[in-house]
Amino acid sequence: MTGVTAVTGIGAAIEQTNVSLAEAYQRAALAEQSGADSLWLIQMPNQRENMMVLSGLAANTKAVSLGPSIVPMYTRPPVVMAQTAMTLDEISGGRLILGLGLGNPIAGQWMLGGAPAPPLQSTREYLTIVTSLIRTGEVSFTGRWHSGNATYAGPRRADLPVYLGTFGPRMLELAGELADGVILWLCTADYVRETVMPSLRAGWARRETSRPDFPVTIMLSASVTGDEYERENFRRALGAYCRVPAYRQMFEASGFTAEVKAGRASDEMVDALSAMGTKEHLRDRLAAYTAAGVTRFAIGPQIGKEFDPERYVDTLRAAIAAYVPA
Repeated sequence: MTGVTAVTGIGAAIEQTNVSLAEAYQRAALAEQSGADSLWLIQMPNQRENMMVLSGLAANTKAVSLGPSIVPMYTRPPVVMAQTAMTLDEISGGRLILGLGLGNPIAGQWMLGGAPAPPLQSTREYLTIVTSLIRTGEVSFTGRWHSGNATYAGPRRADLPVYLGTFGPRMLELAGELADGVILWLCTADYVRETVMPSLRAGWARRETSRPDFPVTIMLSASVTGDEYERENFRRALGAYCRVPAYRQMFEASGFTAEVKAGRASDEMVDALSAMGTKEHLRDRLAAYTAAGVTRFAIGPQIGKEFDPERYVDTLRAAIAAYVPA
């Protein structure tokens, strides 16, 4: 399998909402040309199926890593998830990073008729099956919530990375124990330092195998265009997340209790959870996250009401220029 592009520490989150596939592929090509080392797709319940879109991205890009961020576990049994990932990894020439997460369990139960399950235990079983089949080519596991008995005969990259998308302390510990990396979203730099990293260290201490590398990736909305519409768009998005219990708890733990109660993000909250402003502000936000423990960024450029390729590229290039690994 072919190698991937040089690691810059900066990837691009590719927007799909109200975007045609041709436009998504255009953004992916621009991101790769700008020097991004990875492309990330966010899976929403009412959007395209990301693993299929990533197959198209594999054909329309050359060397960047490709990451679904995240594939909700309720969409596939774990054996099928692993088979899908290994097939897509082969199609892409060894460029896949499999990002898994609970997604919205209510959506999974309502859309697909899934049964409620305890998040921590069911995720442990799911990860065990997926990672076993990827790493060894076979699995025989019977759990309370997930089971799998299978072998895989196709070409297989045993070190295909499996990341867990989460931000809760106990799930972060599980990620540190069983996964190959973690994907964060809407976490402040302080939350990364004070909650994420200690939880990961606790999980790392329980690993059965060595931990040569464990990327801590954060999805970060960013812009260097100075467009006030972009901040307001992000502010509205935060207001919606303030109504989701898991995010409410994290926001309150990060000092935004008043914003959660009001259902509206303050300027302070917008600044703490994004990187929108000048290039200097973007540099400072990346530095703060890096000092806290983040090792990789998936930048989601905010581009206003209409897609502007030049502004899109400016933000990505500014992030690449500003990022200095710890």
